[in-house]
Amino acid sequence: MARWRAEALAGLPGLRKAIESADSVMALWIDLWLAFEDAYRCDPPDEPVIAGIYAFADWCAGAPRNPDAGHDPLTAVVVAFYEHVPTCEPARADMPRWFRYADLASNPHVFGRLIDSRTYAALLRDVAAKERRSRRRAK
Repeated sequence: MARWRAEALAGLPGLRKAIESADSVMALWIDLWLAFEDAYRCDPPDEPVIAGIYAFADWCAGAPRNPDAGHDPLTAVVVAFYEHVPTCEPARADMPRWFRYADLASNPHVFGRLIDSRTYAALLRDVAAKERRSRRRAK
């Protein structure tokens, strides 16, 4: 079993069917994006699915690379997930919980690619403000 599939199954057991039927990690991320959007549409949002998808995204970002882009975990998570997160309004509003300002600001070609520049600037302001509040509470 591919390492990415085993990792996804371990962290997202409720999405077993999609994980087992995916032909590649890129194909899986397309299905995970749909599940992610659905999780944010729930009332309340489906936190276990959201957290599990973010955890798998983190794993993919640090996984061993594959020279074939369609089978490379990092390429898949960037183009089929990270680029899209800011396009989903409830997920974008929740990004300060999941991302650091430095990561978003240093990757505008990823996080700002599918949204307009004003929306991207507002996202950066929101994440920066959350980090400032967190630092104040820690003092």
